[in-house]
Amino acid sequence: MEEKMEKEKQTGSPGSFEGSQFGERQGRPVGEQPAGEWAGSQARGLVSTARAGVEQATEYVQGAIEQTRGKMAEYRDEGFARLKDDVISYTREQPMTALLIAAGTGLLIGWLTTMTRR
Repeated sequence: MEEKMEKEKQTGSPGSFEGSQFGERQGRPVGEQPAGEWAGSQARGLVSTARAGVEQATEYVQGAIEQTRGKMAEYRDEGFARLKDDVISYTREQPMTALLIAAGTGLLIGWLTTMTRR
């Protein structure tokens, strides 16, 4: 019986984990990385993906800040007339969005004023 088991170990027959298909101690296919290495590589991939997303979001926010600064400088230099013209042109281009913004602003102001009365 022991001779048979020893022979299976040497030949790598189906009853053994020590053949050409499986690693000797871990019981995993040869060529696969251990779970710790796999988890580490997955974590590194997630970190690099998150880093790329944060960099993209940062660039977007910086662009929005620069655009807002430019608009504020225009309004400061040209006054109320420029603001009025921009609001009118936006309302003509996007009437539904402008209506929803106005309704939301009215609801927010109404909610804030009733909060101060309580």
